[in-house]
Amino acid sequence: MPSRAAAAKLPKAYEEDHRGAARPAAVPEHFINLEGAQPSPIMIGFQKFWRRLMGFLKLTLLLAVIGAYPAAAVLSSKINDHPVVFPQNESWSVAGVGVAIHKIARELEGAGWAADRAEWHPQARLTALPAWQQGTATALSEHVALLAGIASASDQPDDDLAAAARLLMAVPGEDMRPRLTAAAEALNRFDTRASRGLALRPAPEETLPREMALFAEWAREGRAALSDRINAEQSAWPASREDIAAFYDAKAHAHLAHELILSAKARAYGITGDAELAVALARAEAAWGRAAELKPVFVSNLSGSGAILPNHLASMAYYLVEAEDASAFLAAKLAPPVEEDASVGDVALTGEEPQLP
Repeated sequence: MPSRAAAAKLPKAYEEDHRGAARPAAVPEHFINLEGAQPSPIMIGFQKFWRRLMGFLKLTLLLAVIGAYPAAAVLSSKINDHPVVFPQNESWSVAGVGVAIHKIARELEGAGWAADRAEWHPQARLTALPAWQQGTATALSEHVALLAGIASASDQPDDDLAAAARLLMAVPGEDMRPRLTAAAEALNRFDTRASRGLALRPAPEETLPREMALFAEWAREGRAALSDRINAEQSAWPASREDIAAFYDAKAHAHLAHELILSAKARAYGITGDAELAVALARAEAAWGRAAELKPVFVSNLSGSGAILPNHLASMAYYLVEAEDASAFLAAKLAPPVEEDASVGDVALTGEEPQLP
């Protein structure tokens, strides 16, 4: 059977054919035994750098998470005490109304109303900004109420101004943003009516005497509140929350008074034309300006020489003393003369004493 014989001879022939072929060389021992192999110095350096980089990134992420909330609170506490500047294409019939609308818009569109924030919001932890905004709203309400009485031709105050004065006052448990928005709309309605001759437009010569009396009252109240905090027992360093609130409430009133004086000064030609009244007005403007521009990084209410941190409450109180004196002096100068009683004049002419009934 030829097939079986061929199959039996195949392995032998295969061996014979490959007997003279070259065998693979033996693998060196240093390629087989890897126990003594050393890693590359470049790779060791890269591994150290990578571990340090990952550790730095983890630490940075941890610090960012921990410091994000305080950083958000600091960034959201900016107080805008820049001067109120009307655009060139914007005109107001009553300058005080324009100042009030700009102040409202600045607080709502800027940092936002802090008192409306939820408990978890960073602004809910602030003290200076809520005190500044509350003082601004209160001062605006009192000034608008003053204008409401002046701009009325009857015994009743102007409806729009009276409504705006009520809306500017905070109500416990009620958000201020809708109230401030409605107050700005009421103020704008009044100014529109005044520009069309549908409402009485008070002149600066008429409003300034009453405004100065109101500003003197603001200075007196702010100085009294600051004095109470200066003489109170200190419970925090460098100032307590009550100290900060008193300082920024006084600053808010001072800033509004200064802006209203500037807006009235630009149109009070009858007052600025008189040398004595112009000097008195400039003195009041400078006094309120110094109080409005006082803006420390950290409010301090420390006693002593204040070599490192001065007493900012005392500085504000001193400026308010000057502002009160200047405002009261100008109010007295601008007040209309008191008319003497006709019966008293008759007595003086005749020399006879009036008979009692």
